[in-house]
Amino acid sequence: MIRTKLFFFAGEGSDDGEFNWKVERLCDVSDCPNGALPVTLDEYLAYRKIVAAHDPDAMERVRSKAPPVDETDFALRVSYVILNSGMRWTVAKDIWNRMKPSLVRTGEVGDTFGHPGKAKSINKVMSNRSELFQSFKLAWANGPAEVIEFCETLPYVGAITKYHLAKNLGVDVAKPDVWLERVASQSGETVQELCGRLSKQSGDSVSIVDYVIWKTCQQGLWRAGVFPADKSAPD
Repeated sequence: MIRTKLFFFAGEGSDDGEFNWKVERLCDVSDCPNGALPVTLDEYLAYRKIVAAHDPDAMERVRSKAPPVDETDFALRVSYVILNSGMRWTVAKDIWNRMKPSLVRTGEVGDTFGHPGKAKSINKVMSNRSELFQSFKLAWANGPAEVIEFCETLPYVGAITKYHLAKNLGVDVAKPDVWLERVASQSGETVQELCGRLSKQSGDSVSIVDYVIWKTCQQGLWRAGVFPADKSAPD
């Protein structure tokens, strides 16, 4: 009978802000279907503890995410997701800090960003924000699935990005990015199944579960670094 030790971090962060405690988990691989190692509730709660200790403000921002209050708020959220698509969040953050004032002031990207496809899409969203916001409100009234499908109708928003955007617009949904896909595959589930199950078991929102798993992977801590860290990974 094969028994495998999986190490994962489950304590407070160190003084320099990095996570540094680890806990041993024993798993009988022969009992796991197709070699999958399902994420347990205890494992998730351990990760949640250190993520919350490391950045409680970020956890609260995820927890309190509400739908946009007006057409400009809506258009800015959409614009950020378009900008951030496929881009390291650290790079996107710097560009966004230059771009946002131009969007608020003129409604256009201007010379703050040089990607022609994204710039054109952002300008289109900004110029049509009143009409698009009304369509969003109608979708919101019909439930999360409608919002997710509405998101895919927007320029430069595809089958994966629609979940990121829906989440950014206040829908409680997981974003199936590379980290979540890897963890879900390792757990023998889809991203939505994994986050939905842990949400029900823990009482956390799906968005919080998504963030905890993403942050743990991004820091290189998931099961003792089974996935390499990328602290510049897309947020």
